[in-house]
Amino acid sequence: MRLTPIHIRLIASLPTNSLLHERDSILVQLGTLGAFRQSELVALDVCDWIVNRECDAKGQSCGAMVFVKRQKNDQEGKGRWKRIGWGGTLCLVEQIETYLHWANLRTHAACLKWKNVALQTTPCTTCDPLFPMVYGGTRFNVKRERISSKQITNAIARMLAIAQVDDIGFTSKSMQKGGLSTAKRAGVPRALRCHQSGHQSNAHKTYESNDSTDTENSQDLPRCEPPGGFHTNHLYGFSQVFGL
Repeated sequence: MRLTPIHIRLIASLPTNSLLHERDSILVQLGTLGAFRQSELVALDVCDWIVNRECDAKGQSCGAMVFVKRQKNDQEGKGRWKRIGWGGTLCLVEQIETYLHWANLRTHAACLKWKNVALQTTPCTTCDPLFPMVYGGTRFNVKRERISSKQITNAIARMLAIAQVDDIGFTSKSMQKGGLSTAKRAGVPRALRCHQSGHQSNAHKTYESNDSTDTENSQDLPRCEPPGGFHTNHLYGFSQVFGL
């Protein structure tokens, strides 16, 4: 089962009633719009989230960038960026910024991640995880432990239950499957889908539903990566097909 735009919009529109609810909502939305693997979400630190770093031709911010330190097929260990564009009334970038403020999660002043290349692909020793464990629904543990892979599946189940959706058949893979399938149905070319998900082979097809098609490209996006790389605006197109 994949998480569809309907699921994501339902989850995004739910009123927040606890820190656990807020964390789970953000986690599921980001995991889907970013086509994340569960291991990538677990490894995220607060300093891996950067807003307003890239701008369009008019000098306006494109949204946020998320740095993935560890990937299944990243043999060189360089990591990669995923992009989340600005949205409308349910904008995920704004939701995450609100979550970070409310949860008092911030990049520490002593963080050297972006000053030392050697530290970029390792867990940050000064900043908190982006998704720490929550106790009693209302507080983080003093040690700010990272969530486990099992907690991601539990978070999906909790959010679907609150949205009154049967959670049978949904797992942590539902996020990547939902992200890739939705982008394909929306006409986002394979090259851009793989750029967001990090797939370097045809493995992405495993996560894309058979009833999807990319024969129609209504978004005027390049079907192959240009010699000079994708235009900045194109890289944010994947997340914006969810219409948040």
